[in-house]
Amino acid sequence: MASDAKTGDQVRTQARGLWDTPTVPALAAVPAALHAHATVLRTRRRQTLALALDGGETAFIVRAGALTLEVTLPDSGRQVAALLFPGDLLCSSFAPPYAEATLVVAAPGEVWRMRLAALETLAAGDPAVLRYLDDAVARSMGRQVIHAATLGQFNCEQRVATLLVDLALHTGASSPGGGIVFELPFNRKDVADYLGLNPDTLSRVMSRFKTAGIIGQLERNRALLRDFGSLAARSPAARSLMAISGGQPSGAPLGAVAV
Repeated sequence: MASDAKTGDQVRTQARGLWDTPTVPALAAVPAALHAHATVLRTRRRQTLALALDGGETAFIVRAGALTLEVTLPDSGRQVAALLFPGDLLCSSFAPPYAEATLVVAAPGEVWRMRLAALETLAAGDPAVLRYLDDAVARSMGRQVIHAATLGQFNCEQRVATLLVDLALHTGASSPGGGIVFELPFNRKDVADYLGLNPDTLSRVMSRFKTAGIIGQLERNRALLRDFGSLAARSPAARSLMAISGGQPSGAPLGAVAV
């Protein structure tokens, strides 16, 4: 119990300085050199993007919006396997063999699509591209490991808290009235599927967080996080997620495309 309390205190201490430390968002690290070699896709909500492109390996870079990776294995149901935010990279080879895999747009925005071979060629000759590729893959792997631990070890409240921390770090912006406004781009069914929860259980946990004064609903796709420290203390993965994201949210709305 003592170690758990110490961890919570450490998270709260780190969270207090969360918004004061300037960092470079993942989106800003995307090299401009990639634009000339990419097909720019303006996405709409619930649009699906096939991972295969003429049978070749394909890379997708999220410039704005949010997407889910949906995977269906043989003789199995659909599973939301990953959430993608601005700056994230996904390669078609990330999907397991013999599985149906599709990218689904949760929040409209912009995606750059290019052949993986072209991306690798650019990375071989451009240190900035190589650094982005390495960092993006490392972030993706880190978040997938956390997600596996979330499903295998965390209770219901910890799972929901972990997702809300991740959303706040990727989409949060300081509110003039205090707290952090963050996006809720994913529907309840997809979130429940991603967290391995019943939708009713998800709703009950969210209601508890609202009753505790941690979050407040502003509108359907946006919420106010009143107490990041208390939320982060409920997730064993909060400190890891903060380190992966750079320690603060992007501060930009999901639909904003950096120049």
